[in-house]
Amino acid sequence: MDAHAWIAVLRLRHPWGLSRGTAHELPTVLLRLGPDAAPLGFGEAAPVRYLHHSAERACALIAAICAGISEHDRGDIAHHAARALALAPDHSGARAAVDIALWDAAARDHGRCLRAHLGATHPITAAGPHETSFTIALASHDEMAARAGEAADLPILKIKLGKDPAFDREALRRIAVAAPRARLRVDANGGWSFDQARELLPDLADLGVEFVEQPLARGQLDALAALHSNSPLPIYADEDVQGPETLAALRGRVDGINIKLMKCGGISPALTMIAAARSEGWRVLLGCMIETRVGLAAAASLAPRVDEADLDAHMLTQADPVPPGSQAHYTPDLPALSGPGLGIPVRGDPRWWGSAPP
Repeated sequence: MDAHAWIAVLRLRHPWGLSRGTAHELPTVLLRLGPDAAPLGFGEAAPVRYLHHSAERACALIAAICAGISEHDRGDIAHHAARALALAPDHSGARAAVDIALWDAAARDHGRCLRAHLGATHPITAAGPHETSFTIALASHDEMAARAGEAADLPILKIKLGKDPAFDREALRRIAVAAPRARLRVDANGGWSFDQARELLPDLADLGVEFVEQPLARGQLDALAALHSNSPLPIYADEDVQGPETLAALRGRVDGINIKLMKCGGISPALTMIAAARSEGWRVLLGCMIETRVGLAAAASLAPRVDEADLDAHMLTQADPVPPGSQAHYTPDLPALSGPGLGIPVRGDPRWWGSAPP
């Protein structure tokens, strides 16, 4: 099937600091499935940096996956998800781009938004969250407090920590003062040792933190179990959560999981993971990478099925090329778009739709 994938560079509004380092811009890959004149659907592959995914390889893998899709069988999304896993077992972003585009196309075929289409094909009764958290990236204390002050009217702030206990305590105290009405959540991105995490968790609880994501480095599952057994706060896994096959190892070790389409390979595996999480009694946080409105709209279509949402990339970037683009003002509203499929217009800015930007 005709498909076109290209790299777009997303500039960050503020430096994007995590325990692993800081970025000022990040690449993503956009996919148009179908002909230029009449696109069928759109997808996205935001590389998972800590897994060493590259945007260039995503483009090549997307082309290989799409070459095996025909107009006759494009509605068999489960079949193509299995094909994609065989062709790109180590690049979840490439699989996600194709899976999202196929779901977008299927919803457009039925003339309904993707959220409604998923409700028809995979019925649920839950309402899900109606708001997203907003992330305060790791930076200096002054910068983090300033960013929190700018977002002080938002209901939920997610704080990136994982530097060292003294720094992290002070950062959180400063943020709590700058945004006194906000509910606080913490993501260490695996930046703490076991002893550091055990020391910090009671202090975070005293400061009103709701839960902590990925306190320990990826793969330290026995230490995670020990930390979880005596934690005063719920612990969610993020980097330890990739596709459905990674969940069994977390049994008894966490209270919740962070599902991101770019980590797990798209909407199809995300649906499987949500069902598995429910069977384990885990809460589900729906997250995102630094990505465009394509990936965000796809994730937002799953919001009714989860407990918390962290879909804020449209407020963290400066020049999202996908209409309506980056958002200059802060809002807790989920980044869902109106219209068929993902809600992204198939005819619009000629500098973007159907071709790489000039």
